[in-house]
Amino acid sequence: MGTHHTTKSIFTLGSRYPRPIAWLRVAIGIYLMVLTAILYSIGHAGQWTWLLLVGAALHFVLAGRLFRIAHRDHDRRLQFR
Repeated sequence: MGTHHTTKSIFTLGSRYPRPIAWLRVAIGIYLMVLTAILYSIGHAGQWTWLLLVGAALHFVLAGRLFRIAHRDHDRRLQFR
């Protein structure tokens, strides 16, 4: 196990099961949007509103990429060799 293998495993962390990780990212994005709405409604959002919305958008974008990866790799996983 060389350094190349450990570096490769660090950068591909979570890619073994992309669909559950994508659903987790969607849930985190929804949570951040709900938190933003609650903070905004009680008047305590301030500058955090934009940061929370950017964080939620980032989670949604990354979840979309993971769903595409899961859809693309799904056929390969069903093949037995």
